[in-house]
Amino acid sequence: MTFAVSEMDPFQHLLLPLMFLLAIRIDHRRAIIFAPLAVLPDFDALFDLHRALGHSFIPLLVMPMAILVYARFRRPEWLLSALIVQFYLASHVVLDMGGVAFLWPIISEQFYFEPAITFAVEGGFSLGFSLDYGMRELVDMGTTRFLSDAGAALVLLGVLMTAVFRREARDALSKAWTAVSETFLNILRRT
Repeated sequence: MTFAVSEMDPFQHLLLPLMFLLAIRIDHRRAIIFAPLAVLPDFDALFDLHRALGHSFIPLLVMPMAILVYARFRRPEWLLSALIVQFYLASHVVLDMGGVAFLWPIISEQFYFEPAITFAVEGGFSLGFSLDYGMRELVDMGTTRFLSDAGAALVLLGVLMTAVFRREARDALSKAWTAVSETFLNILRRT
């Protein structure tokens, strides 16, 4: 049996960094509200430049770093939000390390990092690890389904955890709904 890094679907790009931020107890309102930004880099598929345009250093480092610098010196109250946005955008590239043209448009080759773990019990126990990395020609990755097999497994795991931890799940959903609705009401009041 071999476990390898697979293609990430948009649901996984959204859910994995959100779960991480909630697990380390970052402000849950901001974590939930900015979570859709984790999928933003995949919109480069609309321009036939999937894993290039939206996955390059310009939208993932240069623009967010400018916002971080602005927040640091002009709007300190934006700093946590800017860091969360930067985390979501960077997490997308990290999860797509099976091939991203990070230096596009300067270099159109993809960087890739593909670890694999092998596990076998036939004829004795064996465990192996391999790592393939480097650069290769930019390959059109096409579009992806919203929910892959691995994403469906995450949904099933979430449903099972919700069934086991009903009270905690109900309380968390209630808090999340309250946070999101309060934030949107505040935005509407300001306009």
